[in-house]
Amino acid sequence: MTFGSELKPNEFGAINGYVEKQIDVYGGLYKILSEKAAAEREYGRKVLELARGYQEQLAGIYEAKEGAGDNSLALTDAEAAASESLELLPAVNEWVVRLEEEGRLHMQLASKISTDIADELHQAFGSLGDARKKSLEFYQRLLGERDKVFELKDKARAQYELRSKALGTSQTRQERATNEKDQDKYRQKADKNSSLRNQAKNEYILQVAVANAVKQAVNHQFTPRIMDSMQTINEQRVATTKRLLLQLLAMQEAADSKKVAGTQRAAHVLGRVTPETDSEQYIRKRIDGGLSKWEEQADFRVIVDYAGGEESAMATDGESQVILRNLCLQADRERSRAEHELHAKNEAAEKQRRQTGSGGKGSERALEKAAEAEQDATLVELAIVQHKALRAAVESELGPVDRGSPHEFKSYTVAISKTCDYCGDSIGGLNRKAARCALCSYTCHAKCQIKVSPNCAGPDHESKGGFLSLFGSKKKSRHERSASVVSGASAESGASTDGPASSSNVASGSASQTSLQRQASSYGATLPRRSASQAPQALHDGSPRMAAAGGVSSVGRSNTVGRSGVGSAAGGGSVAGGGGRSPSTATASATDGSYVTVVYDYEGDGSTTLTVHAGDRVRVVEPDTGGHGWIRVSASGQEGLVPTTYVNMDEYSPPHAAPAAASPRSPSIRSNSIHSPAVSQRSWSQQPSTSASASGDYVVALYDFAGRDGEELSFSAGDKIRVTSRDIGGGWLQGTIYGQTGRFPENYIKDEDE
Repeated sequence: MTFGSELKPNEFGAINGYVEKQIDVYGGLYKILSEKAAAEREYGRKVLELARGYQEQLAGIYEAKEGAGDNSLALTDAEAAASESLELLPAVNEWVVRLEEEGRLHMQLASKISTDIADELHQAFGSLGDARKKSLEFYQRLLGERDKVFELKDKARAQYELRSKALGTSQTRQERATNEKDQDKYRQKADKNSSLRNQAKNEYILQVAVANAVKQAVNHQFTPRIMDSMQTINEQRVATTKRLLLQLLAMQEAADSKKVAGTQRAAHVLGRVTPETDSEQYIRKRIDGGLSKWEEQADFRVIVDYAGGEESAMATDGESQVILRNLCLQADRERSRAEHELHAKNEAAEKQRRQTGSGGKGSERALEKAAEAEQDATLVELAIVQHKALRAAVESELGPVDRGSPHEFKSYTVAISKTCDYCGDSIGGLNRKAARCALCSYTCHAKCQIKVSPNCAGPDHESKGGFLSLFGSKKKSRHERSASVVSGASAESGASTDGPASSSNVASGSASQTSLQRQASSYGATLPRRSASQAPQALHDGSPRMAAAGGVSSVGRSNTVGRSGVGSAAGGGSVAGGGGRSPSTATASATDGSYVTVVYDYEGDGSTTLTVHAGDRVRVVEPDTGGHGWIRVSASGQEGLVPTTYVNMDEYSPPHAAPAAASPRSPSIRSNSIHSPAVSQRSWSQQPSTSASASGDYVVALYDFAGRDGEELSFSAGDKIRVTSRDIGGGWLQGTIYGQTGRFPENYIKDEDE
């Protein structure tokens, strides 16, 4: 019989009190033995006094028999001669009775008692007391860990209720909106709040499942285990007391032959003591006295807004499935590590238990170490329970979740702005926390990491094919890999699932095309303006951040490369990189405005970018008409790209030929209209001047346009916009609408009088 299997979890406090009192009481033997060794001459009187006093202590933990006289623990001759197992209490009392018959103790016996018995008992009971305290502290810590899980469950519920309230507010505002623009605005906000509500709901459901699993484990697995540990401590107390008293009795038998009969009787009684019998007596006392009671605590239940039509099941849309799957894989990794750790700790605990089982000297210290090892293993096992509960909760909704090919993300802080491969937004500024897969180099916001599908394709060997292969296949394949699991989940459920970029901002085109546009923007670099004191810093990442002809481009602004994407490189023909110093072009016509002077040295990559040196004269083949920071030049029969800020563009004047029509750019990813045109990109020779139209006139919007930041206006088709400036260049105007002033594309509007 064990405490953990026979008694109830809520009896731990009683068990602790019992063990504590037993250790304190039997620890009192140290005082007796010490006084006994020190009071040789007064042995008869002193031992009698101490023995009777200790008998009173024993009586305090024992229910006296009716009509048994002063010493109800005393055994009759028949009881002492019996052979059945016996608990420790009456046996110790028998030994104390034998002390009453002793008159004096030899000096040698006193010395042996002091060194071999008293000191060891003091150390042993000190270790047992420490082990009991640590078991109690661990039990309290275990309850604290359980309560932390319960608090997480309550916080998840509060977060879910908060998200539900925000969703209701957004939906109400959408219903009350009086125009299409406001309806679209609040619809987008409602969609976002719906996604946040679903995530909060899933977190809440998972926390409830974890809390129930933890509750079950603490009550029926870990608490009984600690109770058994207390029983082991208590039984070690019995074994230690038995061993030391038997040792003392052997000394007395050799030292005082006159007391052989009494000593043999006490030895016989103590020999019948077993730790198991002592524990059984305590268990029977608890059960027979009606003190062993337990009422099972009800499982936690998910509470949602049933009145609002909310269901208690998890959200299983495409994004939620990816997140849930990632949580499962994360839990699997943590569980695998925990299982290895648990195996090691269990082996350590078993090793200490084997030393304890010997019952020899030092077994109490081994017991303490075994208890510590078991406690460490219990905490690890508690973590495994949580990981298993999380996976079980997810699989109850989604079915079996396979491992897939998870990414190996490493967290870092970006130094130069990059584009998130998942959502397409910029990683930089105040939001610089990022994660990069060590295998496929997939890069995203730290907050987007949980949403990325676990389908890592491993190292991408196409990355060595030059910047065009990076842009055309690697970047695209990243998005396709990111979207494949979501698409697969949507196909199984019969629902359409788009990536975050296409669901919020793009009304036409596939999600992969939109992600490609955003990823292309990451190849744009903001080069520092030319300074008389410092050369600009060129890009040295193996590609000049420009797309090939027919690639994706975004709205640009003149002279800087900000959020806009890359411009188009010239189509047709190959681009060769110069490896050495270009010869001077002094023989070029001094009046030819297509030649410019290189201001700073620049080393190309030998593929698409050209190596030039300060002082070289190069011919501009294609100017930086979109403000992307790169121009195509020709020198010594070779063509390539160089940074705009590395040459003196003040010397450049376009050829006197009919200007080519402005090449249309791909639709703005912020546009909400399927029929809206691409934002135009004018060459420098086509930029309208202020005199083209006086500031303060009005234009009419032909298409919907959604501004991407505070510097760009948002408007709908048919809105009237007051133009405040037409000379900002790059195919952009500045105007005011609804009390806000900002930029907007020129080819999205027409003059009011047209």
